[in-house]
Amino acid sequence: MGLKYTSDVFQISASVVETVVNTEATTTINLNLDSLSREVLVIQYVDLDVSIGDLVPGVRTQMNCSLTNTAIGVQGISNPQTIATANHTIESSAGETAFFSNAEPRNAQLQDTALFVSGTDNLFLSVVGSNNLATLIRGQARIYARRATATADTYAAILTSQFS
Repeated sequence: MGLKYTSDVFQISASVVETVVNTEATTTINLNLDSLSREVLVIQYVDLDVSIGDLVPGVRTQMNCSLTNTAIGVQGISNPQTIATANHTIESSAGETAFFSNAEPRNAQLQDTALFVSGTDNLFLSVVGSNNLATLIRGQARIYARRATATADTYAAILTSQFS
């Protein structure tokens, strides 16, 4: 890939809070990329944290969070514009409770292998709860990334893949 790193690894932190119960909320993370210089953000690792939802007897509650390259709300990893996801599920029935948690990707990519390369100026952190009783859902992200400039053909390929 035709990239030349222009920074060391740095962190971007963001959070989003669900303000209406069980209703999606999204915050925009501005990257301030210089498109004239073909600047991109090389994301190497993302740590997502989503709060725990309500324990409601006989009901499955969920809390979902995702970081995407497009403003499409909470998405799973099957969407090519999804960078990372996190989910907590509480299953409660007949006096028993089970808690499930998942976050993707699972492994840190702190060498030169990129998790995602963004040529757009914004990332989107979204959160949504399901079957919760209160607006207590909060998602947080810590993004480990480097800035780079791309060759013209690499930059065109990155932008084409992100807008198709």
